Amino acid sequence: MRATIFPISSLFFAIALLCVGYGLLMSLVGIRLQEFGVSSTLIGFVNASFYLGGVLSLISALKIISSIGHIRSFSVFAAILTFASLAHTLTDSVLVWALFRILSGYSLYSLLLIIESWINEKSSNKDRSQVLSIYTVVFYLAITSGQLMLNIGDDLGFLLFIISAMFVVVSLIPIAMTKITEPKMNEIKSMSIPKLYGIAKLAIVTSLAGGLLVGGFFTMAPVYAKTMGLSNEAISVFMSTTLLGALIAQWPIGWVSDRLGRKIAILAVAIIGGVASCGLWLLSHQVVFLYSSFFVLGVAIFALYPLSLARANDTTDENVSAVEINRTLLMTYGIGSFIAPVLIGIAMNTMGSEGMFIFSAATSFALALYALTKDRVPFEERSVYVSMPSTSSTILAEFDPRQDEEWVQEQKENISEEEVWGEPLAEEKTINKEEEKPSTP
Repeated sequence: MRATIFPISSLFFAIALLCVGYGLLMSLVGIRLQEFGVSSTLIGFVNASFYLGGVLSLISALKIISSIGHIRSFSVFAAILTFASLAHTLTDSVLVWALFRILSGYSLYSLLLIIESWINEKSSNKDRSQVLSIYTVVFYLAITSGQLMLNIGDDLGFLLFIISAMFVVVSLIPIAMTKITEPKMNEIKSMSIPKLYGIAKLAIVTSLAGGLLVGGFFTMAPVYAKTMGLSNEAISVFMSTTLLGALIAQWPIGWVSDRLGRKIAILAVAIIGGVASCGLWLLSHQVVFLYSSFFVLGVAIFALYPLSLARANDTTDENVSAVEINRTLLMTYGIGSFIAPVLIGIAMNTMGSEGMFIFSAATSFALALYALTKDRVPFEERSVYVSMPSTSSTILAEFDPRQDEEWVQEQKENISEEEVWGEPLAEEKTINKEEEKPSTP
């Protein structure tokens, strides 16, 4: 493990510092806008602008990185993100803040693209699963640390923006001083969403629901909490509690899904997320219940994207590239993240602050009902579950160790026949390129 991680440790330090700054900024924007008296609908549109910047990054960032290199590109995008963080202190114009959110989203996703492509280049097939696991842990712990910084007193209203910018700037140091050679960037390809839907319907719908729930949580949960009169300290605690639930749940949910199958796991976490949302809707005024329910919500919603990846890998054969599948699901997830703040903002504006949890409950239960209509995949045809962070670039798809069929078989051999619970109700046919029409999974 040490021989694998030590040569690329500078990249992990950089992503940790970057995510601390990003995690703080993500919650801080919604809190400040709510303090300004901005309506929930407008806050939703401003927060959605962040994911619009992420989409623009997918379109153009690769060309910039390819033309000037990783280190220079990292400096450029870190400078833009620093500028956007500090610029929030100059005005309270909602329209201008939306512009800053676009710049923030564009910069962050471009920075993730740089770091993840670098790590991918320096990882071999045999250690890819270990690297991805460490990356996931670093990501969640750093985001959680960013949330905890909301505890810092900020009477003047701009200190936390400065701290966020400081962490982004400091992330430049390990990149600027690294001796790791820069990788070559290849063209990123993906399947069309309709094509993948024809192959793996439940995977696409689960990924979209994951984006709706996680994107909505990151952007609008602080707004809900501020509306309820909670202090920044309390907000930091329940946000951190949710993220810790997300991290802790990755491996138990993976263990269960490999034995019961992805349909059952998706159905279970969707129901859990729906029940937690209903509880928050009805009983959020009880502080202990508020924190415990957010923990349970984190356990459920952050598992959806990895489960969608596992389901897609279950229902496609070797003729379909796992990398293309992953990138398409990530795009679907991004669409959900972009839509969520707008829909939640409208719901909160029309139904009160509880509208956020009415939305998440409806999304969760709708996913559960959809999952009920799909068949389970027999164990011998399944892939395995791999934990993934909730925010990433399209390059992260190349980390996925499931591209190595031997690795998948080794993992499945660790699961005895006695551990595979229940028999599939019906087999889900895999798709072959030669088939004219995809069958329903």
